[in-house]
Amino acid sequence: MEESGIKEQVLREIREIAEKYGVKKVILFGSRARGDFRRTSDIDLAVSGGDFARFALDVDEETSTLLMFDIVDFDRDMQEELREAIQSEGKVLYEKV
Repeated sequence: MEESGIKEQVLREIREIAEKYGVKKVILFGSRARGDFRRTSDIDLAVSGGDFARFALDVDEETSTLLMFDIVDFDRDMQEELREAIQSEGKVLYEKV
């Protein structure tokens, strides 16, 4: 997923944390999913299932990047525009089989 500008090591760490907390799906969205990001753009993630709070905390504190994360709980109410953007431009980083 080099087109997102996120190092493979960071993607691997996100997947490991998702598995650790029983997350069902992690979706990358926003500028990094669209490919129009800047070097310092944050990493937007939508998360479904599992322990959202602990996942978000660990991703923020334990991944080997200085980039900021913006993590939303896809299972909760959100603005319809945001939900549509995640569904249309999102790229699945992790999905529990």
